[in-house]
Amino acid sequence: MLQHLFANLARMATVSALTLATSVGAAGVAGAASPEDNPIEVRLGASGLQAPDTAKGGLVSFRVKTDDPNGRQLQLLRPHDGVTAEQVYQDLAKAVNPAPHTAREGIRAVNNEADLLGGALVTPQVHEQFTEEIGPGPVYLLDLTALREDPTHPVSKRLDLLGTNGQNANQARFDDGIVIEHDQRFQTLDVDHAHLAYLVHNQSSQIHEMELRPIGADTTEDQIDQYLREVQLGRPAQSPFTGPATGLGAMSGDHQASVQAHGLTPGRYVLLCMLPDERTGVPHAELGMREIVTLK
Repeated sequence: MLQHLFANLARMATVSALTLATSVGAAGVAGAASPEDNPIEVRLGASGLQAPDTAKGGLVSFRVKTDDPNGRQLQLLRPHDGVTAEQVYQDLAKAVNPAPHTAREGIRAVNNEADLLGGALVTPQVHEQFTEEIGPGPVYLLDLTALREDPTHPVSKRLDLLGTNGQNANQARFDDGIVIEHDQRFQTLDVDHAHLAYLVHNQSSQIHEMELRPIGADTTEDQIDQYLREVQLGRPAQSPFTGPATGLGAMSGDHQASVQAHGLTPGRYVLLCMLPDERTGVPHAELGMREIVTLK
C-alpha cells in the first residue's frame, strides 16, 4: 500500500511538471499566472494578523512572514458544517495544553470539528510558502502562538475563497521531495536541501504537523528523546535544538500540501510532530514521530 502511495505521489509530481511545461510552451508566460507566483500574503506578529479578506479558491498558495524575534505559527482551518470557528479555537487551545488528558480531549474534538489545512512556522529570518488545493468557501487563519499565550483572546481572520482560479494540484510546481506522515513516524524521500519544495502528505487518521528544528552536528536521536521525555514530565532539561522551529502546520488525515522555506540555513535538522496523540495525549514526537535529516 505504501508503494502505491509513493507511486501515486510521484505520478502526480510528474503530471504537475508536464502540465506546467506544456502550459509554458503554449503560452510562454503561464508561470506568471500561477497562484504560486502570486501568493496570498500573510503577516503575523505582536501587532496582529494581516491578510486579505477574499481570494480565489482552487490551487491556493500562502506566503507567511513574521517580525516576531521568537517566531510565530500560523494555522489554516475550515470548520465543518454547523461548527463555529470559535469552538474549534477553544478545542485547539486544549490540544496544545501540556496536560495529556486535556490535550487528548482537545485533539479528538478538533479532528471531528474541522479540516486542518496546514500552516507555517516562521521566524524573521525564515519565511515560508505553502500551497494546496482548497475549494470555495470560508477558511480561517489563526495565530497559534497567540492562542497558546492567551486562549481566551484568539487572533484570527476569516478569508473567503470566492469561486476558483481554475487550477488544481496537478498544475502545482514539481516538488523536490516527499514527506509521508504516518500514525507515529515520518517517512521521507529526497528531503536533503534547505531551499527546495517538499510535498507533505498525511496518511494517518490523526492530525499531524511537521516542525523542523535545527540541531548540532553531533546531536543524537537518544538525546532528543531524553529531552522530550524530561519536558513531558515537567523536569528541567537542556534543549538539543540550536534554533527556533520552522516547518508546516497541522493537517488533517488524507490532506497534503507543498511547503518551501526561504532563508533556511543548511545543516542538520529533526522533523517533529509535537501534536498530541488521540489515545494518550502525549506528543507524537515523544512516541517516535521524529526523523533527523541533513539539508545542504
